[in-house]
Amino acid sequence: MARLMWPLAVLATLASGAAFVASTPRSLSVPRVQGVQHVQGVKAAHVQGPAFQTASSPFVGLGVTAAVAAVAVGAATLRRSLVARQLRLAGQDIPRNKQLAYGLICSIFGLGKTTAFKVCIDCDINPYKIVSQLSEDEEFRLAEEIGNYVLENPLRRMYKANCKALLAIKHRRGVRMQKGLPVHFQRSKTNNRNARKLNPSRF
Repeated sequence: MARLMWPLAVLATLASGAAFVASTPRSLSVPRVQGVQHVQGVKAAHVQGPAFQTASSPFVGLGVTAAVAAVAVGAATLRRSLVARQLRLAGQDIPRNKQLAYGLICSIFGLGKTTAFKVCIDCDINPYKIVSQLSEDEEFRLAEEIGNYVLENPLRRMYKANCKALLAIKHRRGVRMQKGLPVHFQRSKTNNRNARKLNPSRF
C-alpha cells in the first residue's frame, strides 16, 4: 500500500499545478510586421515589440515548479525503497531492475540459463517478471528452492577438489590443467589463450 501512495501524491500535485497555471491570466500580443524589404533577393521582416508578453504575476511558474519537485521527490523515495528492500539469494544481491531469470544468471555462480528458468517454473513464478515486483511469498519460495542447489563458494570448493583429485592420480586432464593447456584435445600450438589464463587458477 505504501508503494502506491507517492504516485497518487505526484498526480494530485500535477493536477493542482495545472489548475493554477490555467487560472493565471496571460496577455499575448501578436508581433507587428512593419514592412518587408528585399535585401539581395531575401525577404527581411522588421518586427517591433516582443513576440509574447507574459503575465505580470511572479507566481506564473509556481505550479510547474512544484510539480517537477514532487516528481523528483517521488523518484527519490522509490529509489530508496528499492535499495532498502534488496533481494538476497545464496549470499548474493539480485538486481532489482532485471527480469528474474536473468538476474539469477548474472548474480549467482552455478546458475545457468536452463537451471534459472527451471527454478522459476518450479516456484510457479514468471521467469520474465521484474525482481522489484516480487511479493514476499514469492521471494520465500525462491530462497527455499535455491537452497536445494550447490552454488557459490561450496560449488567452487567442490570444483577445485575435483581438479586436485585429477592431478593427484596423474590424470592427463589434471596434468595439462596444471600446465595451463587445454584438456579436451584442442590444439596447443595456437588458440589456447583461455586455457593458459584460466586453468592454472583452478588449483
